[in-house]
Parts: sequence; structure tokens; C-alpha cells
Amino acid sequence: VQYSVADTISARLFLLQLTARATTPQSLFSSRLYHRMKSPSLLFLLAFVALTCLDFGGCTKNGSLVSAQEVETAETVAETDTTISASEQEAVEEEQQLDSQEAETEQEQPEEPVQAGPLIDLLGTKLQSLEIEGQNGILHEHYTNEALDGKRVIGLYFSADWCGPCRQFTPELVSFYEKMNKRRGKKDQFQIVWVSRCRDQNSHFQYFSHMPWLALPIEEATGARGQHLSDKYKVKGIPTLVLVDDLGQTITTDARNKIPQDRAGIGFPWRSPLAQLYSTLFPRSLRMVVKLQIDNVRTKMVNKLKGLVGFGKKPVSA
Repeated sequence: VQYSVADTISARLFLLQLTARATTPQSLFSSRLYHRMKSPSLLFLLAFVALTCLDFGGCTKNGSLVSAQEVETAETVAETDTTISASEQEAVEEEQQLDSQEAETEQEQPEEPVQAGPLIDLLGTKLQSLEIEGQNGILHEHYTNEALDGKRVIGLYFSADWCGPCRQFTPELVSFYEKMNKRRGKKDQFQIVWVSRCRDQNSHFQYFSHMPWLALPIEEATGARGQHLSDKYKVKGIPTLVLVDDLGQTITTDARNKIPQDRAGIGFPWRSPLAQLYSTLFPRSLRMVVKLQIDNVRTKMVNKLKGLVGFGKKPVSA
């Protein structure tokens, strides 16, 4: 491969700038030298020069030493000659445009808020909704605390497209859901979160398109979280509708059978008289404190029982 003396000097100059000066990347890479170094052949030449000129005493030109004067002259040319080819200019502009787009994308992405509370423990940090426009569906993500803010009753709906009773009950639940959220004085206080039992994504989103409420992301619903919810509420079959309050406390696990018996929702959400009195007399903040205290006591008791059971076990001999 043939290289000109100017190319050799440029490569040599590049090494000198990197080793002999505290040159900033901006001043170094703004010169014509930077654009010439983008050439693969010159990069190869740069590596060759680096290996053959380790003493930094000079590079040969037709068997003779390149003088410091020639290096200084090449440096002056490199600094003053900023003319680059059209292809190089296009590449630089394209790179700058990509950098600008990446910066804009980073600015557009808001930081995820820190979320905490019983509903976060129960459902995770994000829920989804599906907006239907013509033949297309648009999936939206919502932060759980924001999506459930102001909701007094949350339904956990365990259902799947392949289940015949589910397909029959879902339209009835949609009608009931809309009716409860139009009640005077209790408008939009009822929300449902679908816990999908569908077998694949296509059937999940097809079935979701018939629901006006929220859903767990399918990977959550069909994963560990969905299994935890199923175990927590002892779901034996589908459809199952569990109702909880805004603190995640269970109201009823049998709402699926109560809706056909009370289509007008006169007794909705079907709390026990004692639970209804407690919810009415005590504000949410106080109920939250009581719940946390009860949860702490329960956790300590469970841990103590586990310790006693473990202490009582005899070690298995080898």
C-alpha cells in the first residue's frame, strides 16, 4: 500500500499531539487531521508509524529523517486547512444529528417516580390500558399510584379468553363497572385491574380490547406476581373477581357471584357491616397506620413461629 509523505507526517503529528501536549479532544478533533484519521488505511498507517517510531526521534522520508521543521509545517497546515470532502462532511453532520437526537430522547424520558404503599406491594409499579382507534390498539403504561389515585374500590379480575364462563361474564362486568362509576357522589371511584390468564400475547391483547379498565402487564400477570395474587386470594377457578379497598385490604373474594345477585349495585362493594362502620368512622390516614401496625405484628409472629418450628426439628443424621 502506497502512502504519501503528508500522510506519514499527519500520522506522526497525531502521535505527537497525543503524547507531547495536553490537547483537549475538542481542539484535536476539530482539525482536518481528525477527519483524515477516519480513513481505515490511515488508521493502519498510524499503527505502523507508532510501532516504527517509538523513540519519537523522527520518521523516515525516502530513507532520510523527517525534520522537526517539517512536522511543525504539517501541524500548521493541519490546523489551518479545515477543508474536507463532501462525503466526510456528510458523515460528520450525520453523526452530529444522531448525537442531537439521542440528547433529545434522554430529555424527553421523565424519571420514574418513587412509589410506595400497599397497592404497590400488591400490584407493582406499572399498570396498562388499551386504547382502541379503528382497527388499531394503542397500549399505554401508567404508574400504579397515579392510576389508582382516588379509587375507593379496586377489583382484581382473574380471567382468560379461552374460558367460556369468562367470556360470558366479562360483558356483564363491563356494564356493571360503567354503572358504578356513574353513580352520583361516587363517580369514578371504582377501578378494575385484570390479571390475565391468557396463554399468549395475541389472545391477551385481543381479549383486553373488550375491557375498559386496567391490566397487569402480561409478563407480570402470568409470572410470579400473578401466581402470588392467585395464592393470596385462594383463586380456585376463573372468572374470579376480588374487591380490595384503597389500602389493599380485602373486601370480598366473591364479587363474581354477587354481581348477578345485585345488578343495580345497591350493596356494592358488599362490605360486612362491621367493615363498613370502620371505613366510615375512621379516615384513610388512621386506617393506614392501623394496617401497618397489624402487618408488623403479623410478620413478627410468623417469623417467631417459623423459628420455633425450625428449633424443634431434629437434625438429620448422615
